[in-house]
Amino acid sequence: MYQPKVSIIIPVYNASLYLDRCRQSVISQTYKNLEVIFVNDGSTDNSGEIIDEIAASSPNVLALHQENQGPAIARRTGVLKASGDYVMFLDSDDSLPHDSVEYMVNTSLGENLDAFYGLFNRVIDGNVKTIAPRDFEGVIGGDDMLENVLDPTFMYHAAICFSKRDLWDADMFCEDRDLPNEDVLTNVKLSIKCSRIGVYNKPVYNYHLVGTSLTMTGKYFKVPYFKKLFKLLYSILRENGKEELTKDKVRMMEVFSLGFLIEDIDTSDEWYKQVMSYDVSRYPRKIKVLHMLLHCPWLLHLCVKSNRLIKKLMGKQR
Repeated sequence: MYQPKVSIIIPVYNASLYLDRCRQSVISQTYKNLEVIFVNDGSTDNSGEIIDEIAASSPNVLALHQENQGPAIARRTGVLKASGDYVMFLDSDDSLPHDSVEYMVNTSLGENLDAFYGLFNRVIDGNVKTIAPRDFEGVIGGDDMLENVLDPTFMYHAAICFSKRDLWDADMFCEDRDLPNEDVLTNVKLSIKCSRIGVYNKPVYNYHLVGTSLTMTGKYFKVPYFKKLFKLLYSILRENGKEELTKDKVRMMEVFSLGFLIEDIDTSDEWYKQVMSYDVSRYPRKIKVLHMLLHCPWLLHLCVKSNRLIKKLMGKQR
């Protein structure tokens, strides 16, 4: 039976405490035709020495080193070096369920997929919790996936993407480190390139978190970061003839970002005024409520912070 090679790209930055867990999850995979590429992104701890030792003892492991340029460029460095038929990404402080790669390979071959998206587990202080399943599974086209990845309520991180190596080139990665969510741009570019994308509710990734992490408590960004993100996003969609197709999705994403992820809302800012001019009457209720509350930013922030506090307290009680 044909067993394609899979390249697992692992960016590393000051991850010495977690590298053994990460490595163990890779070597314990039920699928064995793997190429593992660690990319040391200018670590200041002994991560570089650790991955050199791992590579020296394993013929299918490669250790690369570069100056600190951020995870996107580290992933690009790894992809451009990869020799596998498929590529996937793994953060150095996370891990993989033992059958992840085998499931993704078999499903991708069986369904002739260009890319595969699974679910992930949240591992919080040792407790494993799988995120809620999506309301659909199966094979969709690139345009359908494009609309999905622009929906901020869907979970399509680069980490849970498994795809053909020949889809990836240097232009797939954004060099700007100030963006609040570079995965959005990467997923948009990937969706535009793909014809068949599999979306499944199989957990294929473990995010390891602690209760005080930004992922758990929520993170705010400054307005210029999001203005830059949406400028790049609109440019990509326009260049590929997808702007009209995705107009409503992008506008909802703007309302969501401004409502949930911006700390200091400037009501005199041109982007704020543009978002507030949108007709949201056809959009989901959550977006309409956010848009209404954006007229009163202090009240919006009070509601958001209260909601996050309630979720945090409920999480501790479970």
